[in-house]
Amino acid sequence: MMTRYAFLALAAFATPAVQAQVFLSDTLLETYTAQELVALGVGNAQYGVEVYRITYNTIDPFGGPTIASGALVLPLSQNCYHPLASYMHGTILNRNDVPSRLSGEIIVGYFLGGTGYVAALPDYLGLGDSPGPHPYIHAASEASATIDMLRATREFCALRGVQLNGQLFLMGYSQGGHACMATHKVLQEQYPDEFTVTASGPLSGPHDVSGVQAEAMVTPDPYPAPYYLPYVIFSFGYVYPGIYNDISEVFKEPWATILPPLFQGNNGSGAVDAVMPAAPSQILVDSVLEAFSSDPEHYFRVALRDNDLYDWRPDAPVRMMYCESDSHVFYENSLVALAAMQANGAPNVQALSAGAGLEHGDCAFPALLSTKIWFDSQKGPCDWNGIDERTSNLFSAFPNPASDHLRITASDGLGHRVVWSLFQADGRLVADGNLVLSYGDGIIALPAAPAGLYVLQLQGAAGKQAIRVVLE
Repeated sequence: MMTRYAFLALAAFATPAVQAQVFLSDTLLETYTAQELVALGVGNAQYGVEVYRITYNTIDPFGGPTIASGALVLPLSQNCYHPLASYMHGTILNRNDVPSRLSGEIIVGYFLGGTGYVAALPDYLGLGDSPGPHPYIHAASEASATIDMLRATREFCALRGVQLNGQLFLMGYSQGGHACMATHKVLQEQYPDEFTVTASGPLSGPHDVSGVQAEAMVTPDPYPAPYYLPYVIFSFGYVYPGIYNDISEVFKEPWATILPPLFQGNNGSGAVDAVMPAAPSQILVDSVLEAFSSDPEHYFRVALRDNDLYDWRPDAPVRMMYCESDSHVFYENSLVALAAMQANGAPNVQALSAGAGLEHGDCAFPALLSTKIWFDSQKGPCDWNGIDERTSNLFSAFPNPASDHLRITASDGLGHRVVWSLFQADGRLVADGNLVLSYGDGIIALPAAPAGLYVLQLQGAAGKQAIRVVLE
């Protein structure tokens, strides 16, 4: 068995590399009118939706190329600018029980799409069309699969002429709460020029997986979802090669023999729970359980700590929700995260109860609904493209279309100091700078950028104006 921390070097926090093209293919699965969505339970649906399965390029836990899939829900409105939202699903074992196969959690996509969000629901690695095992509760690959799903969604929208407004909302429940937190952290720390998170809702997630949530691994008491423990052990055996050489080093018999065939992606949690003892710790070899319980630097504890997600400082608003009676994902996960983030100076983090008496499954609906209402309060209106515009013509830009430069002219012919920003049509900043207009004229040297529609925002003492420009 590999000792100390050597195994961690084999599974560093891999993150997605920017690729020339992420989106691969799409399949239309369903089309609903707004009235049909209302009949399905989406009571406030304003738009019909199209539901697609998409496949895309991403990376495996070791940074190598692979593919993944997810569901994409598009609101059917040609005249609106839409925010982008990602929903990350909870724990599943069967690779076909995923959003791109229209599993039960696709309803979250319908709620989002029916109210104007472009909704991206990743299946994660090892599920749906993605090959290999699923790296369960592995923060790095949860983030990489989600971020590349967001990239693929943007590419798909550009191909279909779907207009985005630059806002990005993140939400997930249970394992999806962990994935949501991982995605927000990686986006902020590694891709601030590519994505700006508007708000995130990591709901009932195991944010303190090595501490609060690990108690379920060692307790002699019954646990309502015993399959979680072997799922984590098998996942970490894949993600951290060498953490054990054979599963018999970790599991007692008969579980060392009967559990591996149940984790091949074609069984549900019920099949595993049917052969598990009520207290999952009973399957662990006595020496492993004793060492894990007593040694804070035990190799399993270190691997779990590698996937903790509470000790950082989110800049965008974060609202965690939980239920105090949740016996699956303990509510203290959210309280630990709240305390750590506030201590780190996070400007806008909350942890709120969705219902003190609710269990894990019953907690999902009120937590998701409350988060959706919170997102709606921050969502831009249909005609807002992410850029504050004014209608008066303070400035003009020529030539338009342009290739390497734009001549900016002030309508009053006077000198101006102008701050300029060039945005893609979906609200992403491409370049910015300062410009002095001498006798009302000045030149902006354009950056190398793909051909297409852009928005040039100009801010001077007289006011602000946005001009749509086409780059050739």
